[in-house]
Amino acid sequence: MMHTCTDRTDLDELIGNQHWDGQHLLFHYGPLAQAMKGGEELILEHSETLSPLLRAKVGFLLGDLFIDDTSELIHPHDGFRLTLR
Repeated sequence: MMHTCTDRTDLDELIGNQHWDGQHLLFHYGPLAQAMKGGEELILEHSETLSPLLRAKVGFLLGDLFIDDTSELIHPHDGFRLTLR
């Protein structure tokens, strides 16, 4: 899986966020959460555009990921890898 980063990329974009569909509040998983759940490699293209703080946070999230919005704890499946390009 590949995701193109910009200087506006934030943690919600990578992990996921809630949105209102007009009737229900739904959670949309971002590429990091999807890759962790599916045991896939996530390639972050143009990762040099991320702020140093966001790069540090992403590196910290390579273990278990707790999503506050859903109260879900995601354990990375075997095969999950993160590549910064």
